[in-house]
Amino acid sequence: MVKIILVTHGQLAQQMLDTAAQIIGKPSDDGFAAFSVTAAASVEQEAAKLKETLSACEDGAVVLTDIFGGSATNISLTASKDLANCHVITGLNLSMLLTAINSRKKMTAKELAEKIEADGKRAVINATELLIKGF
Repeated sequence: MVKIILVTHGQLAQQMLDTAAQIIGKPSDDGFAAFSVTAAASVEQEAAKLKETLSACEDGAVVLTDIFGGSATNISLTASKDLANCHVITGLNLSMLLTAINSRKKMTAKELAEKIEADGKRAVINATELLIKGF
């Protein structure tokens, strides 16, 4: 089963997992991990820690990070660069995480990464414009 790993600044990763658990329940397995990146984090040291986790993911992993170009993404890309079955997706939002949780048991890591990206993009909506134009 594909492992889902959240890598974000501050405590966002754990808070996102906690919020998802409030919505759909706590997962019954250990297929999830949260990594917090601080301002003092060394990309090389944190990437080495993350790579240990990623290397143990037999069915692959999808890493969700908060912002492209940020430390969390740089650490994730460094850790996963030699791992073919690991995919890093940036722009984490709750819709992406819920997709990951609900779909990870029935897809490969690559398929799941593509679905998470697509669902995350579809979740970004200018609600005001939608209401003005009508449904």
